[in-house]
Amino acid sequence: MVDFIERHGNAFLAHRLRRSSDRIVDQIGVILLKLGLDVPPRGASMLLLIDEQQQIGVVEISRRLRLSHPLIVRMAREFQERGLVEINADPSDGRRRVLTPTAKARHEAAALRTFNANVSAMFDDLFTDIGASLISILDRLDAELDASPIPKRLAAFN
Repeated sequence: MVDFIERHGNAFLAHRLRRSSDRIVDQIGVILLKLGLDVPPRGASMLLLIDEQQQIGVVEISRRLRLSHPLIVRMAREFQERGLVEINADPSDGRRRVLTPTAKARHEAAALRTFNANVSAMFDDLFTDIGASLISILDRLDAELDASPIPKRLAAFN
């Protein structure tokens, strides 16, 4: 039986990308658990950024990772519940919330850096297997969509 989304071809490209992304995140999440790491797989980049900066605001995380502010707020709460960060008001601006990594976060970030080196090598092998570097393709896709967004491109078909 042909997959419903596949049957619609390029029209559901975003759906296909999301499914592939979810598959990658889920499979990596299983490995992170086996390694004894408590970082949520969708929060790995955020953990590394917090560890690198040592103190960073939610808005800055959102901007640097190019993810929505509400998502970062939810992740910050989850990180706090897991003991990965302390969240405090910025002394110079009480409205601004700053995240500081805990010792647990620093340990997990170090383990994650080692793990990421292996993940990167694994993807290099996978890209060789499929005959395409998805990262370079995604970079080109993003550049083209920045240069000429979908509404502009779609207008040519109306």
